[in-house]
Amino acid sequence: MMTLDKQWKRLAEIFSAKLVLEVFGGGGAIWGFSEAIGLRVPHTVWFWRPCALTFGAIFFVRWLMQIRDYMDDNNMEMEFAGMMGANANANANANDNDDEVSMKNQSYRTEKDKLLA
Repeated sequence: MMTLDKQWKRLAEIFSAKLVLEVFGGGGAIWGFSEAIGLRVPHTVWFWRPCALTFGAIFFVRWLMQIRDYMDDNNMEMEFAGMMGANANANANANDNDDEVSMKNQSYRTEKDKLLA
């Protein structure tokens, strides 16, 4: 199993490329195709700019959902303490006096494991 730092590095490698190719490419494809077939001319830019931005926004949301799925598949959690390193995460856990939060996290993982099985 990869260490947490390697997992975050791999996530950045994968999804930085996907951002350019899938998100910016999706919006750019609408923009470029509309020009290539002659629909986007100077007096119709007001229509095509929001169309390209809308498709870009849709693909951006899709990109965020792919990141979430990747993190779930690799058992990565989005914690600020976790991103600062194991030392900060240990300090955060040592200062955690709320047992209820720990119980909720544990039951969530159990529910998730049941669904995956």
